[in-house]
Amino acid sequence: MTIKNLSQFATANWEEYKTSITVASSSRSGAALVENESEVYNFDEICKSFFESSDRPSSTDGLNFEKNNIHLIEFKSGFKQKITKDTFNDSLGKCKIAGIICDDYWNLFWENQDRKIKELIESIRLKAIESYLFLEKKVFPICDDNENERQSKLILTVVVDEDGVDGIEDILAGLSEKEPQTNNSLNSIRQSLKRLTNKKDSLGNTYLYDEIEVLTVKDFENKLNLVT
Repeated sequence: MTIKNLSQFATANWEEYKTSITVASSSRSGAALVENESEVYNFDEICKSFFESSDRPSSTDGLNFEKNNIHLIEFKSGFKQKITKDTFNDSLGKCKIAGIICDDYWNLFWENQDRKIKELIESIRLKAIESYLFLEKKVFPICDDNENERQSKLILTVVVDEDGVDGIEDILAGLSEKEPQTNNSLNSIRQSLKRLTNKKDSLGNTYLYDEIEVLTVKDFENKLNLVT
């Protein structure tokens, strides 16, 4: 629980950094993960304003406020695979010289794909940690204390372009109150971030995130529709 009034500080100092979710969720290629004109603060640009480029920590894409709570939002593409182990055509790995399907090719293909997913998850985890440290060490010290009776929660929302199978599997696991399979990308992200919630220091003060949620694009869009 944070006792700093970041919302008031943002309104007074960061209005120039407001942008649409469409822009905030766009990759370097320009493709937007979520098409929505609701506004958030561009947290990447805010972070840049505090640091020289060589010293700048990694940061989440967006910052938003809802019901007195602080939301950091990370949009991450790359999880949705065109070829999966359930849909691949092994004949595409046929050796042109020997005329047979090359198992080594497919083994290397899956290893490379798994490595990329792990790198994406590690990137999300790094952004979660360094974004919190940026708030804690740079931003909160210059904000006023929150005088409201209800303190604010710090919530991290990760939105990913999940593989269709992973998304369905995740929903079914939630309905049955069971964990998805260990190779499910959504579950892997949650497990990676699990240790970043509800921590207490030796004096009993909470730190890191109060909540972390990992959502598919569709789930995030549904959540936006409920808010608006």
